[in-house]
Amino acid sequence: MNWSDEQTISFIEMYHDRSLLWDPTNSQYKNKNKRHDGLMEIAISFGMEKFDVEKKIKNLQSQFAREKKKEKESRKTESGADEAYTSKWFGYDGMLFLADKNTPKTTGFSRLQL
Repeated sequence: MNWSDEQTISFIEMYHDRSLLWDPTNSQYKNKNKRHDGLMEIAISFGMEKFDVEKKIKNLQSQFAREKKKEKESRKTESGADEAYTSKWFGYDGMLFLADKNTPKTTGFSRLQL
């Protein structure tokens, strides 16, 4: 399937609306049946198979991660803010909800207190 920018953005929005698919703090995140249902809603909406939805999500996450990495690395190497890399990928802003998905959460308990 060839995806237009508009279709991809619509896909990203549907994915974002189903936080149980990407947010580990969502109480339904580990519920396989609910996750399946969320993926199937997207699949039906786009006339796809569930497997293809999962594949599209992985591809989008990979592209977003590459863009974030480029930004982070450019900040490390460039002294001037004007020279820092800024993503030009059309889906970048739509995927920002994943920016801190894998950031460790503080628990209020410090290992130093041991």
